[in-house]
Amino acid sequence: GDRAPGTTGVFFFTMNKNDDGDTCSEEMQPSQQLDMIWDHVLEHNSKACPKQKRSWPSYKAIMDDITNADYTQVLTCPHDVTKKSRISGNDEMMSKTFCAYGVVSKVKIEMFQEKKHEYSHVKSYTGLLRPGQTVDHCIIRMSNAMKPPATESNMFGRFFLKATGGKLKNAKLFPMVAIKALRGKGVRSGNLLFAGPKIGQKTDNFFEQSVCTQITERVPRLLQSVIKKFYSYSDYPLSLGVSDFCSFDKNGDKSETLEFPYVVVLKPVYEIQEQEQSKSKRFDSFIEDLLKIPTGSVLFDIYACPDPSSALHPGMIQRIGRITTTSEMTPSPPNDGLFFRHQKKDEDFDVRPSWRDEVKGVCLAKDGSMEGTIGTLVGADFLEKSINEKKFIDYGEA
Repeated sequence: GDRAPGTTGVFFFTMNKNDDGDTCSEEMQPSQQLDMIWDHVLEHNSKACPKQKRSWPSYKAIMDDITNADYTQVLTCPHDVTKKSRISGNDEMMSKTFCAYGVVSKVKIEMFQEKKHEYSHVKSYTGLLRPGQTVDHCIIRMSNAMKPPATESNMFGRFFLKATGGKLKNAKLFPMVAIKALRGKGVRSGNLLFAGPKIGQKTDNFFEQSVCTQITERVPRLLQSVIKKFYSYSDYPLSLGVSDFCSFDKNGDKSETLEFPYVVVLKPVYEIQEQEQSKSKRFDSFIEDLLKIPTGSVLFDIYACPDPSSALHPGMIQRIGRITTTSEMTPSPPNDGLFFRHQKKDEDFDVRPSWRDEVKGVCLAKDGSMEGTIGTLVGADFLEKSINEKKFIDYGEA
């Protein structure tokens, strides 16, 4: 499971175990891989008790996961479904602590044809983000990072509220999105992961705010000790890599030249009508709302920020594609075994060494309330405000 990013190998599907707890199927087409994963999800759901109440992990369980888990697996494992527990390593279906419950759907990624623009140094992206193609065989998982701390009246919930200066007090949701694109010729799937602002959002509308491959690194002092472990795995643990997604295309062909953006943003397009929203008072009623989304729905527009410096210039952000459902939604519980590999941002910077200095560039918050660097302040909220200025390069224009 430790092959280097982008190198080829047999597609792994861990339904039946071998000595390592995994088995590999014969090399399959992306459509076959998708069907196999989807059948597993549906079969798993068919065996679950439909009336079973969702039991979200406690904050103590989350703290234990941070303290005890080996995160090497999420950075190196090439599998799309896995049985291995991160903490125990036992041969049991992996159960998620973060993003425990959500929904999944089959989707397609439509990349718009590139338009001419004035920024000659910005190259066309490659691999799964190459302009003018449709990546048909993908899965999206939409979930919530954790239950709101205000709902947990114990020392761990109180600690999180205190550590953030009360900023999480009104949080109802922490939207998270993961995308998996299946590739041919035995190349492992391409995965992208997205998060909204760290402080969450005040409404239970999942499509309220944009999500981004980068979370701001401005962290309250009390929480720095909590996330300290992540820095043993990466110098940039709150940012996720994009280069692997652009290294091979949907057919499994390697990109001759590797071109990828600094960050990718998903801006919601789908709107949940107020009359369709669940009347439940539970914070996780968003799941019932998402399960009503029909096939053929455009969920998100895809935006890209070419390099760190361009994050400061709304006119350099690009609208490059969109994500559309190709199936109905189905539940994704903690133990369905679905796995989305995380790529270290360090691997992007290894390909673009100059970006390490660029992210240190001075950056002002959009409301002028604070000064920091591109690396510490640029995230979903910052980039959404830039997109809302409507100065971006729009590849989707007719």
